[in-house]
Amino acid sequence: MSVRGPGAIAALCLRCLGVLVVVNLVGLVIAYAVQGPAAASEAGLTAALAYFPFVGLIAAVLIAVVGFPAGLLTARALAGTRREWVHVLVFALVGAGLSMTLCASWNLLALSGWAWFVAAAEGAVGAGGARWWTGRTHARAVPWTDAQGAALPWGRIAP
Repeated sequence: MSVRGPGAIAALCLRCLGVLVVVNLVGLVIAYAVQGPAAASEAGLTAALAYFPFVGLIAAVLIAVVGFPAGLLTARALAGTRREWVHVLVFALVGAGLSMTLCASWNLLALSGWAWFVAAAEGAVGAGGARWWTGRTHARAVPWTDAQGAALPWGRIAP
């Protein structure tokens, strides 16, 4: 399946931002609920929740400036590949690499021992999740027959 062109990659970038916002917000809310209000204030979770819109805006700019061109190049490189899981995996790897590169350029990876893993996970979940979501949306829009859907490696994706 081909998800190429500026329009498709722009939609993928918006989905990437949506995935990142939802995953990080749910994670912060769960951490806040587990720790309780007093411990969350000491751990900085309250501040993280307060600054979340600003962080989301920074993520949107970075996705537009760095992720969009990288998405165009990645989609172009995968033009001949028809397996959906390869597209999702490659987009996740590219997202992880870009995220780690951006964090390393700002010396954010030296903050803690797990910062490199968190940076890679953010990029992989954002880009890979957005590519998976885009593929699912595209597959639902394509009218597959039951025979064509059964022949796909992942089976027919029913709406």
